[in-house]
Amino acid sequence: MHGSRGLRSFLRLLIGLAVIAALLPAALTASAASSPLYARPTGHTIPAAFRPLWEQTGGANGLGWPLNEATTADGVTVQWYAAGRIFQRATGAPALATIGREAAQFRSLLGMDAFKPHVKTPGPTPADSVYVSTTGHWVANGFYTVWAKEKALLGDPISEELTEDGATAQYFVYGRLELDPTANNVARVTQLGVLEHGPADPRIDAPDGAEQIGDPPITDIQGVTPHQGHWVLVNLAQQHLWAFDGTNLVQDLDVSTGLDAHPTPVGSYWVQQRFFSQEMIGPGYDLPNVPYVQYFGNDSLSWGAGYSLHGTYWHHNWGHQMSHGCVNLPTDFAAWLWDWANVGTPVEIIAG
Repeated sequence: MHGSRGLRSFLRLLIGLAVIAALLPAALTASAASSPLYARPTGHTIPAAFRPLWEQTGGANGLGWPLNEATTADGVTVQWYAAGRIFQRATGAPALATIGREAAQFRSLLGMDAFKPHVKTPGPTPADSVYVSTTGHWVANGFYTVWAKEKALLGDPISEELTEDGATAQYFVYGRLELDPTANNVARVTQLGVLEHGPADPRIDAPDGAEQIGDPPITDIQGVTPHQGHWVLVNLAQQHLWAFDGTNLVQDLDVSTGLDAHPTPVGSYWVQQRFFSQEMIGPGYDLPNVPYVQYFGNDSLSWGAGYSLHGTYWHHNWGHQMSHGCVNLPTDFAAWLWDWANVGTPVEIIAG
């Protein structure tokens, strides 16, 4: 009898140890996930309590990086992100703020027909579309593709598609989709968090015990501080040009800059004058119909000095010095740059 009782106790111990062993990895994972997360790109910390929801809604590709530190007032803790806001009441779980609805209300759009529920007409549902009966709205076409992937971030639709400031948009409980006319009408999530909160607050140091994620912001490209929006960088030593949108490289290629006797000037400039086509005359050259001419200058060097980015039909010796000071471009690229740049576009020229 004693032996049987001892065997049963031993078996219970083994079973208990097996259960503990099975639960241990999950416990370790939960413990790791509960640590705060420091976002290097903006220099702010996602609280441990907010981290699971941030990850469930897409992380950096969903809500985006935090714009500030979480703050608590009247028992509610709040943190802004590029595409939205997370809040938590003292007695509740973290949740997404209804920032899409808030934005529509702030812009006095809720009374528009697009926000009134629609009754689904009989018949089959078209491809790439869905009718959301809880709100009485459709999501279709390119917006449907994004919404199907980002539903946790956006929530249900609260409007049909509408035209706002000349662009197509649609509102959802937690966000907004828009067609980007500057990128072939690609559907994208509006960064309502940035629009409502403003730019990110000043960075802080990573707190002790926080995990870290993401790369620190780029503050230097070949010795040049990146500009916001479209800008051009020319490296004379490399005979190469880069077109950037902020810190994102858009296009790059070999070019031809000034010969040693007629160097392209090093400095920080911006496009000051543009001509679709122009005759260029100077010592030893007379070139009719030079295409896509964009003159650059600054407060000390007027565009009238004659330095420009332009198309070139008289040579194809890219990667080598060829000009009287201008930046020679292949004509097809000069046409692209003409559409992409404008008066005011920064032009940075470095020695290398």
